Amino acid sequence: MLDILIKNSVVVDGTGKPAFKADVGIAAGRIAVMAEEVEQEANRTINAQGLHLAPGFIDPHTHSDLTLLVNPRAESKIRQGVTTEVIGNCGGSPAPLLGAAVEEARDEAKSLGLDVTWVSMAEYLERLCHPGTALNVVALVGHNTVRGAVLGFDDIQPTPEQQAEMERLVAQAMEQGARGLSTGLFYPPGFYARTEEVIGLARVAARRGGIYATHVRSETNRLFEAVAEAIEIGKQAEIQVQISHVKLEGYRNWEGADRLLAMLEDARSLGVRVGCDQYPYTAGVSWLAYILPYWAQAGGARAVGERLSDPEVRARLRKDWEENRAEWENRGGMRDWTDLLITDCSPRPDVQGKNIAEISADEGRDPLETALDLIVISEGQVECVCFGQLEDNVRILMRHPLVVVGSDGDALAPYGVLARSRPHPRYYGTFPRVLGRYVREEKVLSLEEAVKKMTSVTAERFSLSDRGVICEGAWADLVLFDAQTVADRATYTDPHQYPEGIPYVVVNGVVVIDQCEHTGALPGQVP
Repeated sequence: MLDILIKNSVVVDGTGKPAFKADVGIAAGRIAVMAEEVEQEANRTINAQGLHLAPGFIDPHTHSDLTLLVNPRAESKIRQGVTTEVIGNCGGSPAPLLGAAVEEARDEAKSLGLDVTWVSMAEYLERLCHPGTALNVVALVGHNTVRGAVLGFDDIQPTPEQQAEMERLVAQAMEQGARGLSTGLFYPPGFYARTEEVIGLARVAARRGGIYATHVRSETNRLFEAVAEAIEIGKQAEIQVQISHVKLEGYRNWEGADRLLAMLEDARSLGVRVGCDQYPYTAGVSWLAYILPYWAQAGGARAVGERLSDPEVRARLRKDWEENRAEWENRGGMRDWTDLLITDCSPRPDVQGKNIAEISADEGRDPLETALDLIVISEGQVECVCFGQLEDNVRILMRHPLVVVGSDGDALAPYGVLARSRPHPRYYGTFPRVLGRYVREEKVLSLEEAVKKMTSVTAERFSLSDRGVICEGAWADLVLFDAQTVADRATYTDPHQYPEGIPYVVVNGVVVIDQCEHTGALPGQVP
């Protein structure tokens, strides 16, 4: 007997081939049978008339490392149809926690009411598995975390012994369950690292079948040099490269999408395995401190906050701002202070949902001083959304076969501690936004192309066997959606809103979203 039988669905199987009508039967967590008509008995039958059935969506770029420990129901992701998340991105991972990396992790965890009780990747994954999660979790080991553990967060270069220790920590994390290495070369201490350092660590991951996911050094005026570096790392380390949240940031840099894609195609033609992920919005989100010159970001978040309390540092930053305005704008991708919207500032919740220009006007203060004050009072933890991209480029990049869909967002919920901030709407809306706006309304992609970008392509890059496709024997990670109504509802001013048109989500053969309601089931695995 089958556990679940899904009848009368239109299957979009994740391979890109045209949709077809079929029944799908599930047993022991996997797809047991798929045929035009299945007559076997089942413990439960779901009538999917009028719905499309796709593989569960795989989110290749998330930052749910800590939020899944706060709320394992993964509400904002599972309700989008996401059944697998990749965590540990942009160089920051939940482990290994040694040296200066420990304090950095504790500061972030404290804001969520968490105690850091683990050191190694194995210990973190063990904690994640008990009581479990609503979706599957794939972990990467972060270069910034490893570098912080060995070298701290200052502008120094490793000795051969320190390089060997970083490589040992990457190897250990890989052996304990990590699926690859991530870098955040845009952030401290990653931006202090030379390319050779990263190649050495990527080779360690490559020898264990891992992937190299990178937030490149620049997404603005030095984007092409940064992408060239990522390609060179992939070539030298012989590793699959995933360029995170690919974009052309900052109004001065909006030309060049075709040049960027040509670079990627040329690299592929030369045998370098390179791909990208993208969120379908024109705004990004990051720590507000990312607008500062690199020297001001040294030492970790708390050190940045303390440094900006010094009047002499303030004066130096003021002078730098006045003399090097273009560098600030390129680093931040902003045209003016209206482009920076505060999303999370625990000591000042009243500023959440306002941009820097509005806050400074309300208080009768200079915008630069307002921004620096927010960094100080939050101990470097204040987050902001930056409106710095062009909608036409979003479409151009989305169409390319090397670009898959990723949220660059945490698993959140509209209740409890995870509802305190006003996050980027992509945390709740990425996947249904692609299906609703860019497939149904604008026809940028066909439905089959979009689903392939959300499933099988990502599964292949991250070596997730038996996931990302609908076929007999594959894990039963599935999403049923209404192609005529599926849509995102989250906005920049009201982001904690679940999407529409996704009534059922199944993870490893267990129904987690049932007629648009969360069942409370936590069947996720660490594949």
